[in-house]
Amino acid sequence: MIDNFIKLVIGDLDEKREYKQVMKRVDALPKEYRFALKEIQKYMYTVGAPCGSMAIFSNMNTFTDLVELFEVSAADGRKVIDVIGSDVDKFCDEFMCAHITDSDTLREKLNNEIMEKFNKEGR
Repeated sequence: MIDNFIKLVIGDLDEKREYKQVMKRVDALPKEYRFALKEIQKYMYTVGAPCGSMAIFSNMNTFTDLVELFEVSAADGRKVIDVIGSDVDKFCDEFMCAHITDSDTLREKLNNEIMEKFNKEGR
């Protein structure tokens, strides 16, 4: 009961910890990568996946994969613009589309969450 209340009020603590860990990795990136990544993050969380209005993607997994791409590229000595190109919104859209789970639509997610809740409670 209290766990549900805490999640309702402040959110999932594990997700917050994971996000903070990923952001520490972002802060360790070179300046130009860090700037680009934070701008891309704003775009991703504001615009969302362009691959159909019913499609959803895992923001955290997508963002973590992007951080990993930037870490590897920076370690290889590549310039950030060589990684993302000059059409950054296209890069973002394609990156997000690559992370969409075809079987997860908003409707399916809604149905699954409700059915799971009622099945657990035996209703």
